[in-house]
Amino acid sequence: MARQYEKSSGGIVYRKKDNKIEILLLKWTNSRNNEEYVIPKWHIEDWEIAKDAAIREIGEEAGLNTKDLEVIKFITKLNYTFTAGYLKNNPVIDKDVYLFLVRYNWTELPVVQKEERFVWYEWVDINKIKQIPIKFDLYPIVSRNKTYFI
Repeated sequence: MARQYEKSSGGIVYRKKDNKIEILLLKWTNSRNNEEYVIPKWHIEDWEIAKDAAIREIGEEAGLNTKDLEVIKFITKLNYTFTAGYLKNNPVIDKDVYLFLVRYNWTELPVVQKEERFVWYEWVDINKIKQIPIKFDLYPIVSRNKTYFI
């Protein structure tokens, strides 16, 4: 069985609105044609560092101006393995995902990248993040980093 390594970068994007902290979630259609909530992230190009890739990917996937995105801190690196049934020969993918906390400093609404199977977005109150099923359980990550949502 073929094995591949991939690395991605993205972020937990937040904004402050009416004295509340809201986190940006994207609704995405997966390879099984099911919709799920995700955070913006994708591949790190060979010429990029993880921080720059996170900002680029957030800008592309959520349709936000990268000048309005501010990296607050590196949060964590996630590792997981999966079988890519949607690829030829169903390779096993070993994946690293670098996550950053990113503040959105503007009021323009996101415009999701429909050609990448994103269908919608939602700003979710930080206190309700535990109640939403998200690909990657964000609740423990958000809880550990609440003091950095400035």
